[in-house]
Amino acid sequence: MNYILIAHEPTIMRDGLSQIITMLPAPVTVLMVQTADDVMAAMKKQPFNLLILSRYFPGAETPSMIDMIRKQSPATRILLFSSRHEKALIIDSLYQEADGYLCKNSTEEEIEMTLSSLLKEEKEVPLYVPPSSNPLSQLSSREIEVMNLLIKGLPLLKIAAKMELQLTTVSTYKTRIFKKLEISSVVELLEKINIYGARRAV
Repeated sequence: MNYILIAHEPTIMRDGLSQIITMLPAPVTVLMVQTADDVMAAMKKQPFNLLILSRYFPGAETPSMIDMIRKQSPATRILLFSSRHEKALIIDSLYQEADGYLCKNSTEEEIEMTLSSLLKEEKEVPLYVPPSSNPLSQLSSREIEVMNLLIKGLPLLKIAAKMELQLTTVSTYKTRIFKKLEISSVVELLEKINIYGARRAV
């Protein structure tokens, strides 16, 4: 059984998420809460496979919430769900160390795919956004992490050491990034980020 906690104010969006979850092939139990205190209290009572957390949660700073959740329940995967449409969704979600990100215009198929990937505990879960012309939406969380280090000017060897990965693995990530974004240099990568409004993780 998979246990999912939805931390979102009562809205049609929250109810819609709950309905989509009940249609997943994996058996799930869903609990819905409305406040930050409720989130922490629920997680103390039992472990959750997945927390769907509102990007703008009332009464709490989202980064602080994520930090507390990571300390209390490291195994729980976190999916940020935004009721707004933002250009910088992808980089923003990585900066706050979430495992995935969806916003209000995401299709039912995208939501189902993201939820299924997170519940399967796949190592690389794409951070989905609504279909758009933003090529950054194609990148996985690991690829975004490599991308952020590339645009800081770090060579592959230092990136490998920082991420505790093999040099060949980092090189593969770089190749995938360049292929997905249809670029051939870090200069072009910076241009893509500037064009599509993404912000670097610091």
